Amino acid sequence: MRHAPVSALRGAVFCLAAAVSAGPALAQSALGFTGAELTIQNSTGDFGAARADLSADFALTQAHGLQLDLGANDAGPRWRGDLAAHLYMAPTERAKYGLFAAVSDTSHASQTAYALGAEAIWAVGARGSVSARAGLGTVKPGSNDYVFAGLGGRWDVSPRTTLTADLSVVDISEVAFSTRETTAAFGIGHRLGDGPATLFTRIERAHFTGRPESRDETRLALGLKLRFGPRGHGVRNQNFAPIRPLDGLFARGTFALD
Repeated sequence: MRHAPVSALRGAVFCLAAAVSAGPALAQSALGFTGAELTIQNSTGDFGAARADLSADFALTQAHGLQLDLGANDAGPRWRGDLAAHLYMAPTERAKYGLFAAVSDTSHASQTAYALGAEAIWAVGARGSVSARAGLGTVKPGSNDYVFAGLGGRWDVSPRTTLTADLSVVDISEVAFSTRETTAAFGIGHRLGDGPATLFTRIERAHFTGRPESRDETRLALGLKLRFGPRGHGVRNQNFAPIRPLDGLFARGTFALD
């Protein structure tokens, strides 16, 4: 069932097209719109997923900003929609940090996940950056509380080619089950010419421990990213990644409702 992300993607493309068509006038509007990013991808494996994400960035002041995310994820019989907000400070071009809040809802089911925490991105040298995130959340109904964290690195090999590396972990300790998933990923992206499109591929290795039992998996992800707005090596122009710490656990059926 991959039709849900396609529907979400159509809406995301429409919103992005409207923003782009407004051009510089919108960028200078009272809303402070500074850029937008659309990403679609699909990953292999039993626990892979099709995903679509749209984010828009708004300048609140010279040093403060707001990033809003809208996404959809299809990893099995049900799909999930995501909403998130990142309120951040970017005092220089080499650092940005702030707080985030996110909510994710499962289709055709009374199941909602909430998350909040802190995140940051720092420049490393002239072409690199490091990102970090930590947070906590809960899944309703029930009282399935969890904690999560992530660390990422990015290196611009050239003006068009970028290498990435990420490590993330999510941990749940409940009476019914105690689960931890650790995921390592390495990727490469290449921008097509001077346009907004970047093709990327990423290999992921997910290690699972706890109950219910599940096996480890290696996945390959392929995707396309469209970015409209400022570019460059400054981290001020880097979007925070989508907030989806439970993707792997949902795909494995840890929160299965049937």
